[in-house]
Order: sequence, then C-alpha cells, then structure tokens
Amino acid sequence: MPTTRKNQGFLSAVETAIRHYHMLDEGDTVLVGVSGGPDSVALLHSLVTLGPRWSLRLVIAHLNHQLRGATADQEAAFVSRLSASLGIPCEIGSKNIAKYGAEHRLSLQEAARIVRYAFYDEVAAKYSASKIALGHHADDNAESILMHLLRGTGPLGLIGIPPVRQGHIIRPLIGLTRKEILAFLELGDFEYMRDRSNLDTKYLRNRIRHELLPHLKKRYNPNTACALNRLASILRDEEDFWDLEVRRTLQDLVLDQTPDRLSLLARGLSDLHPALLRRLVRHAVSSLKGELRRLDHVHVKAVVRLIAAPSPSGRLDLPQGVSVVRDREEVSFLLGLPEEIVGFEYDIPRMRTTFIREIGIFLKLSVCDASEVSHPKDYPLTTALFDLTAVCFPLKVRNFKHGDRFRPLGMAGSQKVKTFFINHKVPRSKRLRCPILLSGGRIIWVGGYRIDDSAKVTEKTKKVLKAELLPA
Repeated sequence: MPTTRKNQGFLSAVETAIRHYHMLDEGDTVLVGVSGGPDSVALLHSLVTLGPRWSLRLVIAHLNHQLRGATADQEAAFVSRLSASLGIPCEIGSKNIAKYGAEHRLSLQEAARIVRYAFYDEVAAKYSASKIALGHHADDNAESILMHLLRGTGPLGLIGIPPVRQGHIIRPLIGLTRKEILAFLELGDFEYMRDRSNLDTKYLRNRIRHELLPHLKKRYNPNTACALNRLASILRDEEDFWDLEVRRTLQDLVLDQTPDRLSLLARGLSDLHPALLRRLVRHAVSSLKGELRRLDHVHVKAVVRLIAAPSPSGRLDLPQGVSVVRDREEVSFLLGLPEEIVGFEYDIPRMRTTFIREIGIFLKLSVCDASEVSHPKDYPLTTALFDLTAVCFPLKVRNFKHGDRFRPLGMAGSQKVKTFFINHKVPRSKRLRCPILLSGGRIIWVGGYRIDDSAKVTEKTKKVLKAELLPA
C-alpha cells in the first residue's frame, strides 16, 4: 500500500475510532463481513494493516443473498479471490432471502438483515471470533438518522448506528465518510465491486442517499452528514443517562422477573413523568425480546394509556408475541400469551403428603416433639411450624381467593391476604399459585410467606406440625 499522507490519515482515523470505542482487545479473532463493495473492502484492508497492533486474527464472511443472479455470484467469487490473495480464511454462504422473507412475512431488507447476522454468528462461532466487524460509516449513519426522523422516531432512533453493539459487533469506519473511503481505495489501488441496486431509488434509503442528502448539503449545510453524526453522538450520551435512570426506577417497581415475564407495580408506573414512563415501557419490551423492532410509538402510547386507565384490568397484544396485562395494581409484560392458572382445592383428612398437581408442588406434613425443632427463623420460607393443638384435621389446601383474611405472625389484627401480597410485592401470577393452608375454615399459612399468628409455636408447645412445600 502506498504510504501517502492521505491514506495514513484514513488509517489513523480508523485506529482512533477503535481505541475511542474500545472495539478491540489484544489477540481478538475478528470476523469481517465483506460484501465486496467499497465500504467492506476498505474495512478489510484497514484491519489487515492495523491488525498487528492488536495481534488480530482475521476471518472473512460473505453471504450471497440470491437476489441479483449472476452479479451476486460474481461478488462471491471476488471475495473468494480477495481472501486468497490476503491469505485470510473465508466462509461464503448462500441463502434465498426472497423465500425467507415471504415465509416470515418480512421485507427484503429486514429478511436480509436477519439472515445475514445469523450467518455471521454461525461463522463467528465456528472460528471462535470474539468480534464481528462491519463496514458502516458516517454517511450510512446520517442516512439512518434521516430515515428514522422521517418515520417519526423518538430520541433512541436518532442515535442511528451504534459504533459498538452488544459488545462484539464493531464498526471501525463509523467516523469516516463515503468520499474518504473511496479516496482510500483509490490511493491504495484496491479493487472492489459496485452494487447497482444501491442506485435504485425505489428504496427509501437510496432516495435519501441520492436525493435528500445531496439537496441538504447543497442548499442548507454542506456538512449535513457531520452535523447528523454529531447529533447522534450527543443523543447517545443522553440515552446512556436515561438508561441508568430507567434501571434505577425499575428496582423500586419490579414485582417479579423471569425470562418470559416482567411484572411491575401499577401505581408506581402511573406516577412517573411521561418521558420516563415511555422509556420504561420500551425497556420492558426489550428485556423480553432483546430488541425493539416493530415496536412503534403508537404501541408505547397504548401501553401508557392502559397503565393510566381508570379500569383496573385490561390487555394489549404488541408486535412479535409480546402482551401486556393490567390486573389492578400489577402490570405484566409477557412473552407469549398470559398463563392460565387453574384453581385447585385438596382436602387433607390426615397426616400425609399431598401432591398439588396444578402447581407441581408436594405439601408434606409431619409431627415431631418441640424439643426436636429449632427456631422457626432457622427454616426456609417453604417450611412452616405450627402448634399441633392449634390445628384440627381435616385440613384444606387451595389457591388464593379474593376476600381471604388472616392474622400474619406478629400482627395484632387481621389483614386481607391480598393486602399482604401487595405490601410484599407478590405478583398476581405467584398469588394464584400460592398454596393457602386452612384448618377449620381459617387460614393458618400463606404458603411460602407467613403463618397465622394463632397457630404459632410457643414455649408451651409440646408437639409441632411441620409443613413443607417441596418441588415435584
């Protein structure tokens, strides 16, 4: 490569971006996505030159989308020759994107993106690559920002293309323009392929690239792309702040969280500033799906209305299998349909172990001398100790019913079980699965949480009834 001042400046800019955004670590294996176009070829040659500074091992990945016939085959052949000339391992895949998009009801662009990233992940796993390098640059970012702006995006959409995504997808050219990339290729006398589909203005991105951006540069600001990238950088810092604020707020509102469910306290949500609430809704969906694709502002507004509605219950179905359920003081974000809890009720005529099929739990009863048990606090919440004289058979175990009351251990008066659940942030999904143990028609144990004060073990207790909840 000629060591002119210009291409050294280009390489310096790439290295600056890599170090500024902490894109690479010493000894990384980096998969480089190479389409054969100017951006990915410039990225590849840059990493070949700069690679020794991090002791990088490079791998090339190219996916034939089967959309442009012989041209696509020529691009695949070009990438294969390029990898051979550089002595870099290369994996070339092929996928019928049109068929995949039709089967999954996706646009060509979205189908191509999904399949391409899946291919990159597959190749990265094969070579144990810790990073995936892509050739997106400053003009791509400006185009993305304008696309999002025209569609009415929020602040998150104006961030554009992140320099680093998910810690392993990196974009070392993000600070460079298309003009600078072409100049670098010309100075280095590097070959590349030209994709004629990038000129087709039936696609919105191409209209922005060839019509809107040139117009803005000519009539309003010659540095439009630079200004838009600066906006993205500012908003990226703003969103980092908001992300921390959302996470802090969630800590006080979470009732229950699993990979498929996030349950939040409704009254806490309704008190939030609208800007924070909208971000929290998006964060909740993202925590389940891992992404926010197809979640538009109209969907977020619908969730906000559900939270603020005077009606204590309701349900919304969001895109891609996410549903939101409002049930009185609880708002649950669910991946898939809400779980139907079947009611259960079992009579226990004598000392025995009862299997509660609906929740997959065994309730084991046993009797021992008071001298054989330690302090109740030494046992897990799934074990309860009762004065045997305070209990009479037959017992009954069932799930929670509205109107249930008991006197929680240590309290002077009775309390609704529902109030107890609310005060202890027990989500509705767990309330309906909670086994309630009754003796003589009165509740003696809210299973896994608290016994009734009237059945507690005292200094006078001689025989102890031990109840244990055991997983099937």
